[in-house]
Amino acid sequence: MGKQVDLFLDTIVSAPLKDDRALMEFPFFSLQKHSRTEPIVYEDGAIKIRISAGEKGIATIWDKDILIYVASAINDRIERGLPVSRTVQFHAHDLLKLTGRGTGKRAYELLLDALYRLRSTTIETTIESAELRERRGFGWIETWKVVERTTTTGKKVMAAIEVTLNDWMFRAIVQDRRVLTINPAYFELEKGLERRLYELARKHVGEQPEWRVGLEKLARKVGTSRTLRFFKRDLLEVIERNALPDYTVELETELNGSRPIVVFRPRTL
Repeated sequence: MGKQVDLFLDTIVSAPLKDDRALMEFPFFSLQKHSRTEPIVYEDGAIKIRISAGEKGIATIWDKDILIYVASAINDRIERGLPVSRTVQFHAHDLLKLTGRGTGKRAYELLLDALYRLRSTTIETTIESAELRERRGFGWIETWKVVERTTTTGKKVMAAIEVTLNDWMFRAIVQDRRVLTINPAYFELEKGLERRLYELARKHVGEQPEWRVGLEKLARKVGTSRTLRFFKRDLLEVIERNALPDYTVELETELNGSRPIVVFRPRTL
C-alpha cells in the first residue's frame, strides 16, 4: 500500500462521491470565504479538535472539495480491487467541472489557493484512525504539486495535480472504511452553513425518520464563529431557502422557556 500509484481519474465523474464520516461529524473547516485566522476549537468528552490557520488562513469548506474528490478516487479504486496510495494524481479540469467551479483562469488560481490552505492548516485531534490515537499536528495534505504541459502555442497550462493525503485520513478511508456517499448537488450549495448542515444531516439522520439537536449544540457542531443570536438568524435563512439536498430543516418553536430544537428530516417525494 506504500507504493505510489498515479491515478488519472477520468472516470471519477461517474464514481460515487464519498466523504469521511469524521469530517462530516465535526467542525474541521472554516465556513467563510474570507480568510479566517482565529482557531477552530471543539471539545465533546474525549473528542478534542483544534484547527490552526496557515499563512492564507484556515482551509475552508470549499477547499474540502479537493479532499472529497481524492477520497472518492481512492474509494473507487478500493471497490474495483485496484491498488491504492496516499499519493493521487488527477486532472484539474475534471475536479473543477465536477464541483461546478468553472474552468477559467481565475478558477485555477483559486484552486492553487485551496491547495495552499489544505497544506498549511494544522489539525490537532484525539479522533482515532485505524484504532490509533496520536497526539500530533498534521495538514490535510502532506504535499502537492502541479503537473504542467506545454500547448502547441508554447503556453504552459495546468494538466494535473498530484496530492499526497495525510495518513490519518488515508487510514480512515482504507482501513476503517469510514466513508459515506454524498449527493453531487452538495457542490451546488453556495453558503458554507448550508454545506455544513447537509454534512451533519447526512451523518446523523441515516435511516431514521429525524435527527433532533439543540440549537446551541448544533452551533458548536457547525463550528460557526457567529454568536448564537446571529447563528439562529442564519439558520432561519437556510430553512427559508430550503435548498439542502435530501433533507429538510425545521426550528421548533420555543415553548415555556424550553431551549430551541433543530429537526432534520429526509425529504419525501
